Amino acid sequence: MAAKIFDSGWLADCLERLADGIVARRGSGTGKALVGLRTRGAILADRLRRLIESRHRLELPIGYLDATLYRDDLHRGAGLKAVRPSELNFGLNDLDVVLVDDVLCTGRSVRAAMDALFDYGRPAGIWLCVMIDRGGRELPIHPDFLGVKMEVSKGGFVRLKLKEIDPQGDAVYVVGPDEPEP
Repeated sequence: MAAKIFDSGWLADCLERLADGIVARRGSGTGKALVGLRTRGAILADRLRRLIESRHRLELPIGYLDATLYRDDLHRGAGLKAVRPSELNFGLNDLDVVLVDDVLCTGRSVRAAMDALFDYGRPAGIWLCVMIDRGGRELPIHPDFLGVKMEVSKGGFVRLKLKEIDPQGDAVYVVGPDEPEP
């Protein structure tokens, strides 16, 4: 059975820490923007934006990206899902873009997202913000802002549930091989 390892309190504390880190980081661009990967990364980016506005009185542009069609494993049938629209209603040129996702594993989704971002402009830099780094990297991609790093057994995975779309509410589960989704 899947094990619940973090709850809503942990997630709230973690998001506050990440928001503070994003604001504190000096970049080389003319400003910062948040871009959330569909679906859970977009929700987390919304929460980060609200925290940054309330805690630091700083308004950042926000966008949402679906990088499904940029994946390098579509020919294998992996990652196939309903493609949702990307929404980036601002120019990326010369901005430091904080790319937000829920769980980092192989790095392939992040690579696809970076490819997609360049169709919208040339950012000064791209920083990666993830809630959970579960290891298993296949590409040299590492987060700049991280909630927690954890090791997961081979064949297992991590699920971040969010109250906006999941009946479990805000929680993090570790699911072992051959275990059902929480």
